[in-house]
Amino acid sequence: MDVRPTVYLLLGALLITVGLTACRPSTAPPSVPPPQSEPVRAAWTPPDAVEVGSGADYPFGLALAPTGRRLVYPAAQGGRVSLWLQDLSTGETRALPATDGAAAPFWSPDEARVGFLSGGRLRAIHLASGSVTDLAEVTSGRGGTWNSAGDLIFAPDGTSGLMRRSADGTVAALTTVDREAGEQGHSWPAFLPDGRHVAYLVMARERARAGIWLTSLDNPAMRTRLADSDAQPVIAGQTLLILNDTALMAQPLDPTTWLPAGRSMLAGVPTGRAALGQVFATAASDVLIYRAPGSNLRELRWVSPTGETLGRAGEPAASWDLRIAPDGRRVAVTQLDPQFRTLDVWIRDGTQPVPTRLSLDTDIDESAVWSPDGLRVAWVGKRRHIQIRGAGAVLPEQTSATFDPPIQLWDWSRDGRYLLIGRRNPQTRDDLWVVPPTGAEPNAYAAGSFNQTHGAFSPNGQWVAYASDESGQSEIYIDTFPEPGKRIRVTTAGGTEPRWRRDGNALYFRRGSEVHLVLLSRTQPQIEIAAIDRLFDGGAAIRSFDVTPDGSRFLLNLPAPSAAPRSATIVVHWNR
Repeated sequence: MDVRPTVYLLLGALLITVGLTACRPSTAPPSVPPPQSEPVRAAWTPPDAVEVGSGADYPFGLALAPTGRRLVYPAAQGGRVSLWLQDLSTGETRALPATDGAAAPFWSPDEARVGFLSGGRLRAIHLASGSVTDLAEVTSGRGGTWNSAGDLIFAPDGTSGLMRRSADGTVAALTTVDREAGEQGHSWPAFLPDGRHVAYLVMARERARAGIWLTSLDNPAMRTRLADSDAQPVIAGQTLLILNDTALMAQPLDPTTWLPAGRSMLAGVPTGRAALGQVFATAASDVLIYRAPGSNLRELRWVSPTGETLGRAGEPAASWDLRIAPDGRRVAVTQLDPQFRTLDVWIRDGTQPVPTRLSLDTDIDESAVWSPDGLRVAWVGKRRHIQIRGAGAVLPEQTSATFDPPIQLWDWSRDGRYLLIGRRNPQTRDDLWVVPPTGAEPNAYAAGSFNQTHGAFSPNGQWVAYASDESGQSEIYIDTFPEPGKRIRVTTAGGTEPRWRRDGNALYFRRGSEVHLVLLSRTQPQIEIAAIDRLFDGGAAIRSFDVTPDGSRFLLNLPAPSAAPRSATIVVHWNR
């Protein structure tokens, strides 16, 4: 199976030990307690062709159930992210339905439900029925936690306080960010065993204010600082797990005050941390899983239509989406700023090792597209603003439009008149909208009950190719523009990220690590599929890709040779 057999044997032995202890007759004479079991380590590996994580903001996401026997995590397969559920005793693993785009999962105390973030909402899936319920609106969520009474504490974004959703569905603020004290936001809440106290992470400019804090449902105004840390608290029974550099430390807590009691002990090293403060660790009473920080570096590799390596676009970096300029040489790419740990738009020129930073804000900047003449670049800033700047990075950037829901930028029409954006709607999920770069009123293009993403204008401006999951998985469709209505389905076995060839007679798309070519037959006003061919397999998980206008070269975002390993460490009896 995907988790190594050692893990199943360890957990099975643990269950047997617990069972034998429970069956021991109560009339047995006192005996010397058996020696405590020593911690035993093994490797945990996800299923083949599955990449754990949910994008740049949520790269880990493993969450152990309270009993430590089941594990849930977000992972991408074939370019589609969903939640996966694994029984650690048997290795049985399955994807959970209706959890597309899920991130940061967490368990209910009875293990009947799993909460998660998706599409600007906090949602929950009932594992027995598979039904999914919307619980609250979030902008860019920073975790959630449940107690047995049905109270849900969650962080709607990284700049506000924690919210409380009571069992009756009412939502109210639990904590307030103290701006005067330099606090920037509260995130990653975790209930303690009594179900009344909550530990959470405070981000602040001053180190003395930042760290892990404690509050209670009964008196949320009373707060106590538990530990100095810049990463989320992990609670396992009466133990608080704290990340100190790359060392995961286990700090016992006093169950009467929930304050630190006794010395902390090393639980796992090295342990990683994500940009938003998540710890690469999850724990239950007797099971711990953690992953080393490793390297999140990616390489942008140029390949031929047969997959042969032609070169690399600069040095490895923590890169995400990318788009090739109309000249076929320059590349706009989203990269993680190593100093501020935020996403920014950079320009890479040929094989030059040093890129040019285009976005100036220290917040999130992403999903850049080129103007048809290659002189300007548009991107999304703070998930809400469309920013435009000259590709030479000389003049300052300008804000073209601002939207309430989080947006993505997919394409810029070849006549320069339209930008194709993605907007999240609580009712219709991810939709495609069209807006002029001058910032005029946007118009809906493809909106419905399913996700419509990765839109791309045809070179003649008469068609739009995009991905939709209405069939149950992401598939490629083509429809007329500016008015949709003559849509055809291109793929039947999955596909995403459509890219047009400059002559409009071919369309490229990605299916997992494979890149495919669609040959088109056009007889006005119709368009038909002439053939579909698999071009090559990138040999690793492709995060994003693009193709030069003439189709002669492809640029793939692939893991660098020094990238983090797929495996994590699982420890049974970790708290002995």
